[in-house]
Amino acid sequence: MGEIRSPSEPVADDATFLQAVTEMARRRPVVTSRAIYNENGLKLLEGGVTVDGSLYERLVRHRLTTPLDECLDSEPSVSGKLVRGGVEELIAQSAFFAAMAPPGRVQRMLLEATEAIPLPRPMGFQMTVLRESRPELFEHSLRAALLCGHLVREAGASMHDVTMAAAAGLLHDLGMLNIDPALLAAGQKLSGDDRRPLYAHPLTGSMLVQRFLVYPREVPRAVLEHHERLDGSGYPRGLVGEALSPLGRVLALAELVTALFDGRRRHPELRVSLALRMNPGRYDPTLVQSVHRLLRTQSKPPEAATVLVEEVLHRLRLLAGLTRQWSELVGPLRAGEGPGRAAVLDAVDVQVQSLQRMLFNAGITPEQLDCLGDEDTRDPAVRIELWALEQELQWHLRAIANQLQRRWRGDGPTHPLPAPLDDWLVSVRAMDQGG
Repeated sequence: MGEIRSPSEPVADDATFLQAVTEMARRRPVVTSRAIYNENGLKLLEGGVTVDGSLYERLVRHRLTTPLDECLDSEPSVSGKLVRGGVEELIAQSAFFAAMAPPGRVQRMLLEATEAIPLPRPMGFQMTVLRESRPELFEHSLRAALLCGHLVREAGASMHDVTMAAAAGLLHDLGMLNIDPALLAAGQKLSGDDRRPLYAHPLTGSMLVQRFLVYPREVPRAVLEHHERLDGSGYPRGLVGEALSPLGRVLALAELVTALFDGRRRHPELRVSLALRMNPGRYDPTLVQSVHRLLRTQSKPPEAATVLVEEVLHRLRLLAGLTRQWSELVGPLRAGEGPGRAAVLDAVDVQVQSLQRMLFNAGITPEQLDCLGDEDTRDPAVRIELWALEQELQWHLRAIANQLQRRWRGDGPTHPLPAPLDDWLVSVRAMDQGG
């Protein structure tokens, strides 16, 4: 099964994970692989018991002596061979991912690395639950495994390091199994307390992975860091520069790139290219160059016919207006707050100023937008570029607003948002809702 490190604290609240297991048991056999005890030594279930709806009720009220994934089994579970098969399908279906693994030695190395990812039985079970209950996250994990393996292989890493990079990519979102899927439903925009489980999932995933000695310390550390950014704008710890580990840098970039290839976003190659060009300080520049080389292999131009250019221009004007509004309110707000929250405002102000520079450099000012004529907006390349800019800039503004809410509250007592700040956040959320 693989040696297990002794965690210093429980790895996660099992309730949501147990619910996913119970639902999976309706589709495939799941049994207890050993007796399950609560923290007082009371046996709750014998080994060999088939999971059914009553399992949730019997276990959810208890803290267990052993993590639940070490007590359950379901065959066949996700294995290295199955992961390799998924990566092979990905290469066959996507030109972008096929470019990472051209036929021959390189492809063989990457496929062998993904098949060699160590999956102790509890990790195989976790990945099985992920595949059965959250198939979109499982596909995302396969994409991340391939891209992480590609990035470190291109840097000249050994086969072992390529395999461990692929492992980090495959396992990085296991913490999402402890988040209620209803919170992550398509189109659901989260804010405030609803985002707390999302901010915690890198820590949960890292704790799940670090139990097993088959993974060097770099792997759970990278899982912890997969939403960090070099400029300090990420989470959960807001790391800056050299504080972000080498494999963490790889996984942070892979998280961004592969998320844009989730099948729901139009023109993912363009979105990735634009996101990387507009955020030069957030990701490792050497790794970014590697992604740009992959993007240059994609020759098919995106379609522009479905872009509603007037709607896009309207939303770009709203974006520009919201950044100007922030600049007007941040000074008076800063003067009325203590050092801690003034520092939060300063940190957010730096990011809004960066967004304003992006807008200006992209020609997104009311005056410049008004200069666009019919000839410009009929040009397919211009239409696509405007659409991609609007999508990327809106994402940045939403991320800034979420970060402001999270850091404002911090770990201390609730402190109401000043009315001007709350009104600004309401306007940002209105854009998400099509305002």
